[in-house]
Amino acid sequence: MAIIIEQDKKPVNWFNIIVIASVIGIVFLVLYFIFFKKPELIDVVVPGSLSNINQLSQVQVDPAPVVNSLNKYFTNNYGASLEIPAPGRSNPFLPF
Repeated sequence: MAIIIEQDKKPVNWFNIIVIASVIGIVFLVLYFIFFKKPELIDVVVPGSLSNINQLSQVQVDPAPVVNSLNKYFTNNYGASLEIPAPGRSNPFLPF
């Protein structure tokens, strides 16, 4: 006569599986709302004092009249007037 010894099977802990699945689901939902949700759906309320910024951003500034009016007060050692340098570099990737 043979003796059969079986190991006890551990029962499945469904509570831990549900908690882990819920945490993973919440992480995916948070990542979706942070990175993939369209920002057009978010209402942004702008204060009334900031509504005039659009007009202010349209203003064109020309430094030539200011520099020309200062030329009579500031000249270099040789008496030549100031020149307006071109903004930026012709090739920004060249080393100095």
